[in-house]
Amino acid sequence: MDSDSHPDLSSLLPPWSRRNLLRSVTLGSVGCLVTCPVGSLQAATSFDWKVVTHNDRDYVTMKDVATFYRFNRVERDGRHTWLRSPSLMLKVSTESDELYLNNVKFCLSYPVIEVDDKVLISRMDLAKLLDPVLRPTYIQSPIIFDTVVIDAGHGGQDSGAKGVTGWEKDYALDTALRLSKQVKAAGLKTKLTRDTDVFITRDERYRIANSTQKSIFISIHYNSIGGGGASGIETYALSPSGTASTDQPNRSTDGVQRSGNSRDSENIALATAVHAMVLFKLKCIDRGIRRARWTVLTGLERAGILFEGGFVTNPSECAKISTPDYREQLAGSVLGGILNYRKALLKRNGPAAKSATDGN
Repeated sequence: MDSDSHPDLSSLLPPWSRRNLLRSVTLGSVGCLVTCPVGSLQAATSFDWKVVTHNDRDYVTMKDVATFYRFNRVERDGRHTWLRSPSLMLKVSTESDELYLNNVKFCLSYPVIEVDDKVLISRMDLAKLLDPVLRPTYIQSPIIFDTVVIDAGHGGQDSGAKGVTGWEKDYALDTALRLSKQVKAAGLKTKLTRDTDVFITRDERYRIANSTQKSIFISIHYNSIGGGGASGIETYALSPSGTASTDQPNRSTDGVQRSGNSRDSENIALATAVHAMVLFKLKCIDRGIRRARWTVLTGLERAGILFEGGFVTNPSECAKISTPDYREQLAGSVLGGILNYRKALLKRNGPAAKSATDGN
């Protein structure tokens, strides 16, 4: 592999990280770690991952993560571990399900643990989060999209959250219309699940995306919580099969493979690009890139995310959300993330991939 084929993070992270170049080792994808038997790991890649099984769950060491992705420094201070390179910083803490990559917060499927003085991250999180985010150009058979399906949450009799100065459904629709206009100006096509105040079922929303060739799906929402104190943005990708949703207990249905899970790597990469760009542009509170089984995500056959643009129940945040200027800026930031995600896919796959995905 020559240097030009090394994946970089500049296409997923915001402009302050544009110099970030992750120098990948010349190894195969680690995506097989979820499905390959432990004994086949060495044969599947030329890197000897040390798999540690603890309480019937497989983990890999953060030392191996540092080696594989060529972080040149590993630092520990009590519960906290940092992996550093000249332009990247990854932080985890034992007994925590939060990971920070260049200060962008990710919610892990399982907490980081320590066993025999080794800091361990789950094999699931390695394959379903770290690798697609650190090496988006290695995502297998992605859809190289030319259309963005934009879903304004709620509508009609479903008003969504009641904000301090308005309803979620109205803010979501206005943001979706602004995003559609900006996406078209950037040279891509759009399809809106609704462009007026009408009710559309959740199933119909993802069916619209699935019937739209070469597309991705962005569902726009605004958040709420009792008491009105919470603020900040959240971005959701579909929970990988077998894992619980963020901040939710395990459920018997968590092991069911959903249609959207066929795009797990694309989902988390898209979520990263959009979330990070909005953080950079608008200086929001970061509530993390999260996992959930929202109906609009489970039935997708396309890459898709659900984006929460702030809390309408927070007086100061709702005051911003209620202004057209803020919603215009938010739409522009989401667009920036979409374009960065597309750039990452094109970097590896190029024009040949466009024709290969015709009909997808």
